Amino acid sequence: MRALDDMRLAFRFLTVLPAGRPEPRPLGEAAWCFPLVGLAVGICVALVFLAAEAAGLPPALAGFLAVGAGVALTGGLHEDGLADTADALGVRDPQRALEVMRDSRTGAYGALALALTVPMRALALAAAGPVAAVAAHALSRGAMAGAMAWTPPARSDGLAADAGPTGAVAALLLSAGIGILLGWPSVPAAALTALAAAWWAAKRFGGHTGDTLGAVQQVTELAVLLALAAG
Repeated sequence: MRALDDMRLAFRFLTVLPAGRPEPRPLGEAAWCFPLVGLAVGICVALVFLAAEAAGLPPALAGFLAVGAGVALTGGLHEDGLADTADALGVRDPQRALEVMRDSRTGAYGALALALTVPMRALALAAAGPVAAVAAHALSRGAMAGAMAWTPPARSDGLAADAGPTGAVAALLLSAGIGILLGWPSVPAAALTALAAAWWAAKRFGGHTGDTLGAVQQVTELAVLLALAAG
C-alpha cells in the first residue's frame, strides 16, 4: 500500500489527473516513481500522436497535438518552471533571481524559451516517432529525481526544501531501463543533459527549486527526442 500511496502522491504533484488523497508526507519519498508517471504521460502523448496520424494529419501537426496533450496532462507545470528559470537568467544576483522565479508573470526570456523549445519538441517527436515520447517523458521525470538528490535546495522554504531527502537510485534505474528498452541513445542523452542542467542550476542559483526541476525535465525531454530523431 505504501507504493500505491507513493504513486498517488507523484501523480497528484506531476499531473492534473485525479489521484485520490495520498497520505501527507515529503514529496522526495515518492520520487522513485516519477519515471512511472512519465511513462503514463508518455503513453498518452504517443496515443494522441498515433490518433492524429490515423486521422490523416501530417507528422508535424501530429507532433504539435501530442505535445499539447502532454502539456494538458501536466497542467503546464514543467513549461512554467522552464519559463521562470529562463526569466531568472536576466538577473545577476542569485537571491534576486530566486525572487524573479517566484513571480507568476512570464517575461521575455521565459516567452522566448517556450517559443523555441515547444516547436522543437513537436518537430523532434514528429521525426522520432511516438515511441520516443514514452522514453522522453519517463527519462525526463527520472532526471528530476536525480536533480533533487544531486543538488541542495536553493531556498530554506518552498517545494524543493519541503521535499526532503530523495532516494533517486530507484528512479534512475527505472528510467534507464525504460530508455534501454525503447531506444538506447536516449539514456546517455538524458544523463548528460540532466547532469549539466542540474550542475548549472546549482552553480547559478545555489541549488535547485521547483522551477529549475521543471527546467531540467524540459531540456531532458527535448534532448531525448533529438537524440532519437537523429538516430
